[in-house]
Amino acid sequence: MTVLDGAEAIHLDAGPETPASIVACHGFSGTPASVRPWAEHMHKCGYTVTAPRLPGHGTRWQDMAATRWPDWYGALERAFDDALARDKPVFVLGHSMGGTLALRLAQQRGAEMAGLVLCNPSLFDKRWMVRFGVPVVKHFIRSVPGIGSDIAKPDTFETSYPRVPLAAVHSLSQLWRIVSADLAKVTLPIRVFHSAIDHVVEPRNTQLLLAGIRSTDARDHILPRSYHVATLDYDAPQLCEGTAAFVAERLKSLQETS
Repeated sequence: MTVLDGAEAIHLDAGPETPASIVACHGFSGTPASVRPWAEHMHKCGYTVTAPRLPGHGTRWQDMAATRWPDWYGALERAFDDALARDKPVFVLGHSMGGTLALRLAQQRGAEMAGLVLCNPSLFDKRWMVRFGVPVVKHFIRSVPGIGSDIAKPDTFETSYPRVPLAAVHSLSQLWRIVSADLAKVTLPIRVFHSAIDHVVEPRNTQLLLAGIRSTDARDHILPRSYHVATLDYDAPQLCEGTAAFVAERLKSLQETS
């Protein structure tokens, strides 16, 4: 199995004195390359950062066809466990479906997290074909054109698959239903960044998220100049700086209450 150039998992070690560990999760059909600038910025701020390559991603779309959402979630949870083993507060970042997986982790293990940051998280797709057609069509059509590189910035591209397997799309829709049903279980501090224009995940996903969670410390930030892959787009600095400010704020609060 050959991994695409730049699609490798990321581990940026800040040493034993780092005040926190961070786990960053990429999205559906993408790779850790899409969250690399985010990860590198947090590492420059002094944190140890890990971004796993989700199973079936970063190789061939045919490999992804054999995976399902529990496989992707399992990879994120293992990275989270590894971060916890460093005995530092752990923050989880997620882009797109990576945000969906991060939300599931928060629903199940939120008490072990210091905070959550999401960028254009997905919870549903209102298109009829995705909701009702894919469960049937997947038996006859294996894949459809990919969804990568929704970026406003010219000459900027995302490392992602040119096609996506419908079996995996169906599994993602099942994950959406599970996470949406359990939104009230999310109670930890959270920051959400969403693009004003997103051709992959419509902004209403963020509205549904904020209406459903029970976090008392939750804030939403609009990214005005970016499309879906905001981690690589014009507003990436705003996303990175906002994330760093949130992590620093949370660490200060944890120190004051310890």
